[in-house]
Amino acid sequence: MSTPITDLAQLPPAFEKAMNSGKLDEVLSLLAPGAVMRTVTGGTVTGQALRDYAAGSIAGNAQLSNGPSRVVAGDDIAFVTEDWTLEITTPDGNRNKATGTSTNVARRVEDGGWRYAILNPLGTA
Repeated sequence: MSTPITDLAQLPPAFEKAMNSGKLDEVLSLLAPGAVMRTVTGGTVTGQALRDYAAGSIAGNAQLSNGPSRVVAGDDIAFVTEDWTLEITTPDGNRNKATGTSTNVARRVEDGGWRYAILNPLGTA
């Protein structure tokens, strides 16, 4: 990502586009330093483990589709929810489809742009 995302509404579509185009560095550029993600199996990943998890999704030709986002924002922090669908090829070659509602936290970082600090695709589940 070369230009900071200053319009919070553009963060979810930017994440979707980066994931679907298979651009790991773009996906990671949308994450705040120290970001954490709750995986679809309920564990959490951060740092190198988060990078590896995203790389695995890309290797599985992940295709993400986000529904409309709902945002509650303060000065430098925001709560972002959205419905999503993800299709991915598993290591055994099967194509799987999952859906859910994410509950994510974004924060404004030093460059003035918004990035995800917490990704929780399982929502309240």
